[in-house]
Parts: sequence; structure tokens; C-alpha cells
Amino acid sequence: MPQKHTRMLNGKRYLWYTERLWALAASLKPFPKKLDEIPELEMDCWFIDREPTIRRISEHYQRIRDCDPSWPIILNAEGDLMDGGHRVCKALAEGKATVMAVQFLETPAPDEIVSRR
Repeated sequence: MPQKHTRMLNGKRYLWYTERLWALAASLKPFPKKLDEIPELEMDCWFIDREPTIRRISEHYQRIRDCDPSWPIILNAEGDLMDGGHRVCKALAEGKATVMAVQFLETPAPDEIVSRR
């Protein structure tokens, strides 16, 4: 199953496939982004429709532990996180103040739009 970024807008779920986001972001220039400027630090991005059980937290811990911090996070045109939550979490846990990021000047069209059921 491909990894994806989702966001609720106007009662619909918009989906972007991570592999496509990386291809679209390949030419963007990385820059240091202050962690405290990333709004998702204070949001539930992983357990939205599910309980944060010990098992689910452990799964995310493994992803955080194993992620490659040399890859920049991807931000949409408004500065919202599209890819890299585990890298953001790892940088925060390691006491870092910034993480490398790339940002779209124009947010790419989603790969899918799903009506909320």
C-alpha cells in the first residue's frame, strides 16, 4: 500500500501519494525550517480516527526511530506538512530546533478526492 498524505477540506478527504510528492519536490531547494513553526506539532496527524493504543504508538516509534533525517520534509504552499512527520518528531526528540524542508510555491493537485462517509 503506497504511503500518502491526507487532508480534510470542505467535508472531503484529499489524498496525495508520497512517491509523487517526492518527484514533484525533487527540484525544490532545501532550507532550515524552525520546528516551532510547524503547526502539526500540536495536531493529531496519526491517530485521527483510531485510538492511540500502545501497539499503534509503538508502530510510529519504529518509524520515527528508523526514518532518515537527511531527507527534507515537504510543505505545501501554505506551509502545512505534507510529508515528514516522523522526521519532525525525531528532530524534536533529539532536541533540534530546525529540520530541513522544501516547500511548494503552489500546492500540487491531489491524487484523489474522497467524499467523507
